[in-house]
Amino acid sequence: MHEDLPPQLPGGAPDQGEPVMRNWAIVLLLGLLAACSSSETKAPQWGFCEPNQDPFPERPAVGEPARLNWLRVEGTDVVDEQGRRVALRGFNFGSWLMMETWIAGIGLWDEGELLQHAEQQADALGVGDLWREARAATALEWLTEARSHRVLVEEWRAYMYARAGAEQRPAIDALWAWFDDAPWIFEERSLWDYLARRHGFPDAQELRARFQDAFITEEDVRRLSLIGLNLVRLPVWFELLETDFEGGAHFKPEGFARLDRFLRWARRFGVYVVLDLHGAPGGQSASWHQGLPDGGHLFENPACLAKTERLWQALAHYFRDEPHIAAYDLLNEPMSSPGPEDYRRVHDALYRAVRAEDTRHIVMIEDAYLPASDLVSPAEMGWENAMFSVHLYPGGTSAEDYLSRMEQALTRGPAADARFRVPVLLGEFNAADGEDSAAWSDEGMRLLLDRLNRRGVHWAIWTWKYWTGSPAWGFTFPRAPERIDVAGASFRELSAAFAGLSTLDHCSEHTRLKTILQDLAAAPAAPLDLSSAGPP
Repeated sequence: MHEDLPPQLPGGAPDQGEPVMRNWAIVLLLGLLAACSSSETKAPQWGFCEPNQDPFPERPAVGEPARLNWLRVEGTDVVDEQGRRVALRGFNFGSWLMMETWIAGIGLWDEGELLQHAEQQADALGVGDLWREARAATALEWLTEARSHRVLVEEWRAYMYARAGAEQRPAIDALWAWFDDAPWIFEERSLWDYLARRHGFPDAQELRARFQDAFITEEDVRRLSLIGLNLVRLPVWFELLETDFEGGAHFKPEGFARLDRFLRWARRFGVYVVLDLHGAPGGQSASWHQGLPDGGHLFENPACLAKTERLWQALAHYFRDEPHIAAYDLLNEPMSSPGPEDYRRVHDALYRAVRAEDTRHIVMIEDAYLPASDLVSPAEMGWENAMFSVHLYPGGTSAEDYLSRMEQALTRGPAADARFRVPVLLGEFNAADGEDSAAWSDEGMRLLLDRLNRRGVHWAIWTWKYWTGSPAWGFTFPRAPERIDVAGASFRELSAAFAGLSTLDHCSEHTRLKTILQDLAAAPAAPLDLSSAGPP
């Protein structure tokens, strides 16, 4: 029972008089017992890449008929069962099954804003110089994301305490007490851990389910298909699908059921899905968007790789007969790969895990913002039926400048390397990352999408939905955008706020971008051409 929700009388509306008092007494007694029980129930303790020996989940029979053909790779083309070239064009559904709070508008501040306020607090308390000194000690690791930002923040804390005089310690205590209440919720696990501390573990999990019930629904897939687009790249966190608690891990049937339901929507509206493991066990990068406050350990820890292999094997087993899955995207932005040997070792292990259960679907690898010399192509690993994906955020100062930067990145980057003679998906991009982009991002997207179509590059824009309409990071956005203050909200208020994120009842669309997409989605599929001259 939530303390901010009124108790419900048992058995509906009671009679008047003494029975009412007896009913209320029962309710109060049950409430006290529940409170005592919940206070003794501790949240499970996180493990670290705990093994999962559960049998693989089995997909229920799918009554919704498939509306699209199976896809396969033929040279540098994606083709259907009749050998016809297919162009994949659509959006990422970011921050749904892999939370990124900056996209959903959860929390009053993003990471940069929180740190600005923290520095102001430090200055007000007289320890600003020590704060800046602590940050400077990890500046390079912070900039390069060599280690996770949350880990480095804890090093700042330790640095300040180690170098503070006795007279400074009360100020440092006050600073970090303020910081811990701010709160830090930028990785998915950090968000739900914070809500578990405030509301209890079961309620935090209920809030998570309510968010996922609302943020993306069948209506979003319907709207995407009506534009004429045919692709959703679906980022997924591993903890959607299995636990990672001390003492053992288990598959989560509710997570697999959510994916199953989404693929049924994809069938209903004629859409392909790229299943993207956006956050792997241990973290394939140290960046916040892999979900863990301490990530980047997949490439160094055998237990994390083994857990990721088995998860991909379970997914391939579950979806082996699903034609609406265009490809399995093995690892999103695996930036912690130390070099080509480790890149090969980890990706080849995941490929073979998939192929042990599913020999038919396309498998995809990514560039991870790494140079071609740090990558290994599918052909060099002896793979079949494989694609390559790149993510590009070069910025820009105008529509023309943005197009020029994107063209340079495509034609001079790994995708144009002769070793990667496979179909190419531009898996993430958006002109909204440019300077003062509100004035030109629509035109920048029009120029780029037209060029991608003529170059035969498949594309998925980042992202479908954003918490506000400007900058245009999302195609759809709330009509009354407002950040969700998780620090000050009750359970009921958070539930209502999450319900208010549904597209059907609460969101608008970027109409000019919609017109651009409708015009360009239907362009004929072209052969891949990443030469510097490009197509006519």
